[in-house]
Amino acid sequence: MADNNNSQGPAEGKRRKISKAQQYTMLEVLGASLVLGTCIVMSIFMIKYIKFNTTIITEKNNAIAAYDKTIRNVGVCVDTDKNGRLSTEELENCKPNEVSLNQITNSLRYKVLSQMAQNADLESVARKRNTNCYDEMGVRIDFNKLYEESTDEKEKQQYLQSSKICSALRVIPDALPAVKNTEALMASLNEIFLRAGWEPERLSPRDDNVKSDIEGVDVIPVSLRIEGSDDVVLAVLDRIEHSIREFDITIATVEWSAGGLNLQASANAYYLSEQPSIETTKVLYASRKAQSNNRKSKVNSANSAKDELLQEGK
Repeated sequence: MADNNNSQGPAEGKRRKISKAQQYTMLEVLGASLVLGTCIVMSIFMIKYIKFNTTIITEKNNAIAAYDKTIRNVGVCVDTDKNGRLSTEELENCKPNEVSLNQITNSLRYKVLSQMAQNADLESVARKRNTNCYDEMGVRIDFNKLYEESTDEKEKQQYLQSSKICSALRVIPDALPAVKNTEALMASLNEIFLRAGWEPERLSPRDDNVKSDIEGVDVIPVSLRIEGSDDVVLAVLDRIEHSIREFDITIATVEWSAGGLNLQASANAYYLSEQPSIETTKVLYASRKAQSNNRKSKVNSANSAKDELLQEGK
């Protein structure tokens, strides 16, 4: 018995040593696997994180480029170094009232103040002439030149305002006002009638709610009633036809009598509807799953709000 135990002792010790070595190896493999798995997970997370932030930075750069292009196209600031973009220093030093038109020849501001303001065709249809726009010799004052030469900011603002009032640009708000002003419209119609040699008994807008087919343009419905001789009625219609302000006659009824013509008509006058500032919002998602979850959340919120309204209705 003793010999057998002695003979098995070294073998058992070797087995124990091998078993411990295997345990250590397994622990090392397990630790290495955990480290490797953690590294892989962290690597995937960092790759997604970098990719998402790259997308955000790209969209920010696109927004900055769009703002930069808008500012340069409008003619608010000047690209002094002619590199095709506005630097931070150029934006900080930008003073719109001190910008010379010669520096922004390709901008909207230049085309409006230099080209449209001097348009002879627009000027020819102006109804009235402002005496403050002309000198003692009857020559129209070049407020654009005075604006360019002035160094005082208040004077530049005054010359800029006078340039708008005393140029062909004033015809544009006459043709299509920016606000709904029924009283001004009635006054304009009254002047048309008086210039045609006919004095109306009364003028009134219609109460109809008329929608325009043109986006961004609203309607003021007007009722017309003209009584008089053939020449007078035709003169009034001719004045309305040649008016800078658009009067779109939709319905008209003409009756002949011993005293002449009796015209009753419904017309539409137009004005610019209020234009809200255009802003675009872009939502970025880190993954398609996040985008899908956001959509589901919105749908659930909408359904909950709908259920609440139904409960309140009951």
